[in-house]
Amino acid sequence: MKAALTAMMLALAPATAAAWSNQGHMATGAIAFDDVSRASPQAVDAVVAIMAHHPDRGRFDKALTGLKGPARTRRLFELMARWPDDARETSWDRPKWHYYTRVVTGWTGIGIAVGQADSAFAENFGIVRNVRATPRDRAVALCWLFHITGDMHQPLHAGHRMDLRWYGTDRLGTIAWVRRSAEEIETPLHQLWDRSLDQPGDEAMYAEKLAARAEAVPLTAVQVSVSTDAVRDFALWSAESMALARRRAYQSGVMEATRDPAVAPVVPQGYQAAMRRLALVRVAQAGHRLGALLGQTIPAR
Repeated sequence: MKAALTAMMLALAPATAAAWSNQGHMATGAIAFDDVSRASPQAVDAVVAIMAHHPDRGRFDKALTGLKGPARTRRLFELMARWPDDARETSWDRPKWHYYTRVVTGWTGIGIAVGQADSAFAENFGIVRNVRATPRDRAVALCWLFHITGDMHQPLHAGHRMDLRWYGTDRLGTIAWVRRSAEEIETPLHQLWDRSLDQPGDEAMYAEKLAARAEAVPLTAVQVSVSTDAVRDFALWSAESMALARRRAYQSGVMEATRDPAVAPVVPQGYQAAMRRLALVRVAQAGHRLGALLGQTIPAR
């Protein structure tokens, strides 16, 4: 029975599930750069040296045109954090690396997980740490390390709903339709969270503003510290998101949504404001934790 349920969940898992928008991922990269520049500038130099060998380097060079010095390097970190999303539908695309999701409301006793973010983090961390790995492989792994760290701080990449109403799961909230207000069009719950901090317009400019807002969050509120066991730390970050998905995204199971976009309910009063506050903290945590991880991991070339 459990094997059948596992097969069903794998079949129903979303083909793509973005976490945060480009602005959110770029903000985590910017925060990591700021922290590493202050605490371990040699790690910044090492990242730049490794990234010179990235197989998709042309994409980065084009986006970095006209930038020099620290501004160029900071933008490089921002682009690294979003690169796995930019590289979707290419040979570097790994759809299941973006999430590691367990049931947090409904049939919680089943204990089945979908996604590979946990094993992908460990794999890419190992490649980054391996000075005998090719610079090309280390560059790709670095980008995934940046991105997966950001992904797994989004609660709906760690928890979703499973019961008969959804014919299995709501696929990380990607088929759970809601409305921001009675006047607005329907949107998947997952997308509501992904874009909770977005501003319309120039992505790079608003990513900078978002990074500044996130860096203003007191460090006592974001629990920055990392240990010498990065894989264990990652499991703790994932567990945080799982708990937040249960309590905050799904409101302990009472959050209303529907499979039918035409009858999507309006989110509860205060839900969006609370979501944005939490999302800002999670972006801050992802950025600072990534910076701390790089500072004690990267110096070796």
